[in-house]
Amino acid sequence: MAQLECVLEVITHSLNHYHRLRDFPVRIGRALDNDIILSDATVSPHHMEIDRAADGQLVLRNLSLENGSKVNRQPLTEPVTLALEQQPIRLSLGSRRIRLLHPAMEVGQTSVRNCSGLYVLFCRPIWSLVLMAFTLLALVFENYLDTIYSKEMSYYVSDLLPYLLIMLALTLLVAGISRLSIQRWEVGAALSLVALIMLGPHVLGEIGHAANYLFTAVWPMQLLLLASNFLLLPLLLYLYIRLVHQSAGLAALGSALLFSAPVMLFQVSDMADQVLLTSEFSGDAVFSRELSSFDARLLPTLSLDEFIAEATELPPTKANN
Repeated sequence: MAQLECVLEVITHSLNHYHRLRDFPVRIGRALDNDIILSDATVSPHHMEIDRAADGQLVLRNLSLENGSKVNRQPLTEPVTLALEQQPIRLSLGSRRIRLLHPAMEVGQTSVRNCSGLYVLFCRPIWSLVLMAFTLLALVFENYLDTIYSKEMSYYVSDLLPYLLIMLALTLLVAGISRLSIQRWEVGAALSLVALIMLGPHVLGEIGHAANYLFTAVWPMQLLLLASNFLLLPLLLYLYIRLVHQSAGLAALGSALLFSAPVMLFQVSDMADQVLLTSEFSGDAVFSRELSSFDARLLPTLSLDEFIAEATELPPTKANN
């Protein structure tokens, strides 16, 4: 009998499991007397048997009376004989997906953990703590600017506690999702992601105010708000998924857009409401309150007498015409 060896891959949502098959027949199921035990409730106690024929091919038999089996997406009702080649044989046992692989099949390229450039913010725990500290300081500074009267330091600290709890809760949520996906905790990287998500809008807002003052216009802030609302979150999620989950570029981009879609839809709805409000009647005059010493369009300063003369001039009316 020709020698046959193959690898059985159990596909999971995180890290796949592999079993090298040398001795046949191999029985798969949920019962503890199987050669390969699958704990999925949709798998029968004795679900499938893999044997080898005299010519070295694989013989697949369905043993399940409940959910059945599939081979390359085709129902397995009768025993089928297949040759194991470079292309994997895809099996479905209930809702559990497995593959039969040739030992010489090529594997994908090793994903190198890149800890340079922007990725360093997710690699070094010290950067996670620095980003968290900067985020908390930015929140304190914003609260200080919004407070009219002088307050004790305890006021700002107590006002900061809810933000700190939100940061920790989001960090645990992101780290928990990563734990389910890649079977390891990435608390430092999750903290960096949450800190950047909370710190980014504040930084862009300060840059926008400075740019508005420099250009004597409001369009710099509007552009930065668009970037903050629609680009910041997908970009940060993309960087996190690429580095921590080691996903390919397109897969990471798709996941980032998927997870940020609810937030982006909310931003679109909010922008539509703002456009609707601005199109309605308002008693406020529309003008830019951003002034700059670099604005060459400002008219020369009027003297007090000139200002009084212009102010006392009555505009022509229809009755005078």
